[in-house]
Amino acid sequence: MENLFLKYMSDKSEFIKSHDDSLFYNKPIITISREYGCPGEQIAQSLGDTLTKKNHINGGEIDWKWLSKEIIEDAAHKLKLTPSLTRELSKQKERGFFENIALFFSDEYYPREGKIQNTIASFIHTTASEGHVVILGRASEIITHNFINSLHIKLYAPLSHRAEITSINEGVSISTARKLCIENDERRESFRNYFRGEKEAMEYFDIVFNCKEMADEEIIEMILILAESRGYV
Repeated sequence: MENLFLKYMSDKSEFIKSHDDSLFYNKPIITISREYGCPGEQIAQSLGDTLTKKNHINGGEIDWKWLSKEIIEDAAHKLKLTPSLTRELSKQKERGFFENIALFFSDEYYPREGKIQNTIASFIHTTASEGHVVILGRASEIITHNFINSLHIKLYAPLSHRAEITSINEGVSISTARKLCIENDERRESFRNYFRGEKEAMEYFDIVFNCKEMADEEIIEMILILAESRGYV
């Protein structure tokens, strides 16, 4: 299936080249990508709340928001997916899963994978265009790479550390947790590969944090320093 979103972005880029770039995608956004087992939701939510507080202290009235599951829920609503299929989508099963399921459902009830991905990308792009949002995952660093005031964060940690955290959080053995980390990393990478252009994966990020060596509070503080230096608050 043609990647309609990339075609749209290509057409949009050509349009922007002939106009004043400052008029497009100039509202601040922050994206956070993380390896499985890294504290993505905690950091995204706390960051959004702190940015809002700082903005109000500085006399602003804009509230920052953060998005993760909302991206899936909006796509599911637009595609009219059942709750069970929505859960499978949120787990980001491998591409073969979608292809096999599609054999049992017509496009009306279970759209092809490309349609799902393009719907998610469209929602991310529209939300980012409104600005003042922290977007967690869903290849958001790639989808919004041409936004002027964007800060793209990557959270990583050694597999052994992430397995320990996952084992505690999900109540499973270390070996099972290790397997979960590897499988989910592969699924997320598969999703990103659908949108990725010619750039290497790490080229989309502005800064990378090691979650084993840095506490959540330290990571948030570093991101806030960057956000303030760029005039986001």
